[in-house]
Amino acid sequence: MRSMLFGVIALLLGCAAEAQAAGPTVHVLGAGANVVEAAGASWLSAAPVQSELVVGADGQTYLGIWIQAPQVVGIVQRAPLAIDLVVDVSGSMSGAKIANARIAASSLLESLTDGDIVGIHAFSNDVYEVAAPTVVSSATRSMLIQRVNSLGPMGGTNMYDGLRVGESRLGQTPASHRTRRLIIISDGIANIGPSSPAQLGELAANGTENGIQVSAIGVGLDYDEHTLGALAMRSAGRLYHLQEPSQMASILREELGHLQQTVATDAIIEIEPAPGVILEDVEAADERRENGRLQVRLGSLFAGQRRELLVRARVPTATVGQHPFAAARLVFRDPSARNAERSHAVALQYGVTTDARVASRSTNAVVNSQLARYQAAQAQLRAVESLERGDTATAQRELTRAEGNLAVAAQAAPAAERVRLEQQARRIHSNRSAVEAVGRSAGAGGAAAPAAARPASLEMNREAYGDMGM
Repeated sequence: MRSMLFGVIALLLGCAAEAQAAGPTVHVLGAGANVVEAAGASWLSAAPVQSELVVGADGQTYLGIWIQAPQVVGIVQRAPLAIDLVVDVSGSMSGAKIANARIAASSLLESLTDGDIVGIHAFSNDVYEVAAPTVVSSATRSMLIQRVNSLGPMGGTNMYDGLRVGESRLGQTPASHRTRRLIIISDGIANIGPSSPAQLGELAANGTENGIQVSAIGVGLDYDEHTLGALAMRSAGRLYHLQEPSQMASILREELGHLQQTVATDAIIEIEPAPGVILEDVEAADERRENGRLQVRLGSLFAGQRRELLVRARVPTATVGQHPFAAARLVFRDPSARNAERSHAVALQYGVTTDARVASRSTNAVVNSQLARYQAAQAQLRAVESLERGDTATAQRELTRAEGNLAVAAQAAPAAERVRLEQQARRIHSNRSAVEAVGRSAGAGGAAAPAAARPASLEMNREAYGDMGM
């Protein structure tokens, strides 16, 4: 999006004190890992997990980036919304599921503001346009509700085409509606057309080019959590698990509440490495590369939302001293200021030392906490895989180890990070208790039946994605 990003911010390292208020906000992060504000409050912070590395080390490290959207103070102009509701109407959605989908969708329509745009699509063997993208008004709202009430179950599960058509229609909405959300509700496994998590995830990622994020709602115990998780992760969206269909209306209210608090649209993070630094990948995010620079699309951000990125990197360690690491820039549009472009930037350095004690004491507590929480979420996903195989013993070991690692990280964490670590540890402890109960029901040495383990595994899966920001 901006060429020579690193060169521009490197210049700012030498003249941060002279930064003008009208320019981008710049944080300069030196080897001591102290943030110095140069031009007002920033949404963006970043640091390496260690600011000092030992000379001759392999240079493997992590760069932590976190975005903190401000809380809304007073009344702000709400960004107009464009929503496409894509509903699975395959045969398995009969009964309470489709009835609650109709109730939830009607409640959503009642809560939208005049001027918002909503489209409704249903998929089974094929895709059906229940309602083309329509501007919500007193005249159209009742028509849209009538269309929703016509939804009925039939046929297979062509999720790919449902997602493709919904994204296509959302991409055609006017530029005035930059907050674009595709909400997909499904209780089953895609079985018509391209159906793998990779294929459906790639389709969701393509939608981010038009600012479309996917909120995936899995209903019951039989949906494919891997596919719905991929939709959320690849589009910087959200994943919900509903064991009871009656939860649908409250979930859609929660989703709409977030959308109505949108404080940034078209948000993008760019990370440009210094010469010699290699950015290997971004954990749990869909990344794009251009000339060695990484780009992650975040879409819309709501008030108070925190988004975190962990970038695996490799840096040169042959020469003692201070070295440039990377430059990161957050760019977004401000709906409260007629979609004016805003930007915040961070320039980072790292040190190379001969003293291993200096290196060991240079850990950044915030990034270390971020890394611990990510690794614990990954352990939860591994526990889910073990549980789905009926292997409760391995699942328990994964969760016990993750809980212990979070407790260790909490001891050195600053207050706000300690709260996050302790909350995640409590959730994992609760999940471990649920897995133990499943194991006891299986009997000594027996494998847990998949049906018995399913509620616990789906709840763990949802929490793991939530802990990764989805």
